[in-house]
Amino acid sequence: MSNNSVATSTILLFLLAAAHGDTIRLPSEGDAPPQPAKPWDCCDDIEMSPLKIFPPLYRCNDEVKQCSAACKECVAAPAAGDSPCGGGAALVCRDWYSTEDPGKPCTPEREWPERTTKKRPWKCCDNIRRLPPRIHPPFWRCDDELKPGQCFAACKACREAPGPFPGPLICDDVYWGADPGPFCTPRPWGDCCDNTTCTKSIPPICSCGDKVAACDGACKDCQPVASSSEPPRFVCKDQFTGQPGPKCTPCTQN
Repeated sequence: MSNNSVATSTILLFLLAAAHGDTIRLPSEGDAPPQPAKPWDCCDDIEMSPLKIFPPLYRCNDEVKQCSAACKECVAAPAAGDSPCGGGAALVCRDWYSTEDPGKPCTPEREWPERTTKKRPWKCCDNIRRLPPRIHPPFWRCDDELKPGQCFAACKACREAPGPFPGPLICDDVYWGADPGPFCTPRPWGDCCDNTTCTKSIPPICSCGDKVAACDGACKDCQPVASSSEPPRFVCKDQFTGQPGPKCTPCTQN
């Protein structure tokens, strides 16, 4: 039997096996596996993987009493001593899920902001603000007051700053990324502080009560904490005129 005859017989057998009534099933039909169910119904603390793939990978870091039935890796949530945000619930799902849309937040007011960009519009920012949705990487907005020319050169949208009109503008873009950039004016306590105290003046006068292993290099008055155990802890006693900057611990954001 020739090679052509063998090839023809093989094709005929394949078509007969694939045929159903008047329909011939092609090899590519129905081979794609169904999309698995999302491991969460809703999520307030969503995390996007840094891998540059499409669709992106997401996972939900919400601490819950019971993981979704679709979750494959359901583990104990961090203890309160291990995580400043932990201790309330018992479990967290560690599954990554590939999707264009990670779904809605569980808390209605935590809707995602508009005009998000992955390119940071500002080189530095003194009045940096982390927006409420607990997502990784976070959403940031810079509330520095700028001249109109500066704002429109850097941002897609600008809004009027509080005060008389016409006046300075504020960038209305939202940056979605891990690094909000440096301060334009360094704070004595460094890049962040959880325990800030500020006056109600405009601009406010702020201090940071965080107990740290070592004060930032910009701190001029670094005092040891008298009651601290080993290793010793320190507090920066400097004051700063202006916004205190972001929190160090995401879950302490207002």
